[in-house]
Amino acid sequence: MSIPGARPDDTHPPATVLGDKACKARYGVAHVRAIFSQAGFPFKETSPDEDAMAVDGDVDFLAAAARIQIKCTSQFTISGRGATWPAEVHWRDRWNAAKIPVYFVLVILDRSDRHEWISHHGAGTDHRAAAFWTRVDRIGPKENVAVPKSQRLTVATLADWEREVEECFLPM
Repeated sequence: MSIPGARPDDTHPPATVLGDKACKARYGVAHVRAIFSQAGFPFKETSPDEDAMAVDGDVDFLAAAARIQIKCTSQFTISGRGATWPAEVHWRDRWNAAKIPVYFVLVILDRSDRHEWISHHGAGTDHRAAAFWTRVDRIGPKENVAVPKSQRLTVATLADWEREVEECFLPM
């Protein structure tokens, strides 16, 4: 008997519940959460039916939160100079109305087969993914999201984001 989503070499695979698109979306959020956790900042995820602000959640800093939109894909390579993601009009409108920074995070999976996103071995667990970011609350009315791969999401990124959030509250 064949189980949907199982690989032929799996002896006792679990039944598949999520489709590939949903798996990517959940992996993207989990990947970003892991980096935020490593940095020591909580992430509050937006409920799926309440994402009217075109963000997936907020990362909490001491002064205030920043908004985060996360997309996960295997259509790009981790190497290279950048990637472009189409921005829907209502996303741009919501992002530009924000008074705090809004960041777009693109999680790139090195493999399209979800069974290859993570590998387990004696020395640990490896993820074949990387996240990159750009600020989008100042995006033009017809622009797509251009994500430079020089802006890798790491623990150090959170210090830059916290500074940008704090700058929103400085007198002009």
